[in-house]
Amino acid sequence: AVVSTQSTGGERVLQKRHLQDVLRGIDPLSQLDEEVEEMLLKIGDDFLEDVIGSAAQIAAHRKSKQLECKDVMLYLDRHYDLWVPGYARENETKPPKKDLCFEQHKQRMELVRKAQMQ
Repeated sequence: AVVSTQSTGGERVLQKRHLQDVLRGIDPLSQLDEEVEEMLLKIGDDFLEDVIGSAAQIAAHRKSKQLECKDVMLYLDRHYDLWVPGYARENETKPPKKDLCFEQHKQRMELVRKAQMQ
């Protein structure tokens, strides 16, 4: 069950057990320091609250009372540059972002070439 830390007086969305399960899946012999564990849990809770709250605002903007996957995906893509495979519409892939600096560099180099030819 997902519990908001704001409305319930400090209950966590993520639990230590879940964090330990993830760590065991990566390396069964590893252990986390108590401070690191608390920090990761806080970061995870903050991230989830941010994403859920902002995605809910997106849903409200489109006049929906129901949070949908597309609201979360839009927020993750726009604010974290994250794309979750498997949740896109059919045949939809994330378009590659054009590197503006690279485009500007190409334009400057073209001007330099033209100047050198004169």
